Amino acid sequence: MSPAQRIQLSKNPLQYEADFCYNTIMSWASRKQFKYLSIIFIFLVVIIFIIIFPIIFKKPTCSDGKQNGVETGIDCGGSCSLMCEEDISQPVIMWSRAFPVVGSNYNLVAFIENRNKTSGVVSASYEFRVYDSKNTLIGRRSGTTFIPPNQQFAVFESRFDAGESTIKSVSFEFSPNLPWIKKFSTLQTLPIKAKNILFDNNSDTPSLSAIINNDSVYNIPEFDIIAILYDINGNAINASKTHKSKLLSNSSMSVTFTWPEVLSAIPVTEDVLISINPFSISF
Repeated sequence: MSPAQRIQLSKNPLQYEADFCYNTIMSWASRKQFKYLSIIFIFLVVIIFIIIFPIIFKKPTCSDGKQNGVETGIDCGGSCSLMCEEDISQPVIMWSRAFPVVGSNYNLVAFIENRNKTSGVVSASYEFRVYDSKNTLIGRRSGTTFIPPNQQFAVFESRFDAGESTIKSVSFEFSPNLPWIKKFSTLQTLPIKAKNILFDNNSDTPSLSAIINNDSVYNIPEFDIIAILYDINGNAINASKTHKSKLLSNSSMSVTFTWPEVLSAIPVTEDVLISINPFSISF
């Protein structure tokens, strides 16, 4: 204790004790108040951090318009389902033709190969263009289709009326910038096949029959079956399509295709394509 304090204590001991108690109480109250204020401050900082952090430091997504995370392009590649354009091979149009049905009606068919093993398109817009013997455009037919991964498939447009024109050629193309997404070709690994394919070259109504077997454990939803006939030189001479509502697991169904007029050549080989939309199934 300093001399001044001893003098003050000797002069007024009661006042000194009162001052000492007051200072002690105030010091304790200040510490308690500081503790409460610190807790409130920390709580507010945490709340502000929780609110602001997601805004400032957004987690990379496949729809934020930026190349971030493990993406190899803007919102594509890496963990995104959308494929980057540079990682895609454009589908190859093997051929596109018009096959006579009856009168001036034709079926338009394009045979396509998708060489991308793990990607396809849910909905691809396309257009057929039909030209006459003078290479004059006589009509168009457009639509949408899925593109299955790692597979050859056909696009079929029925009953195109050529009117008085004679069809010479048909072109086919997809719309540009198709949205390719990751998709594995699981359907090709399943035992779903066309068997017992028989062609009857009846002079009036040629026909083709087949048995479609589903030996898998999965029920198949609605699907198309397209039959294509080829001549001795491997050229497609006609085609036909039928639609089926479903095919249950471990079951089979028979299908028959007929042509109302005589074919332009004798078929030597046949192809029966089972067209199942891979994006409509969960396996």
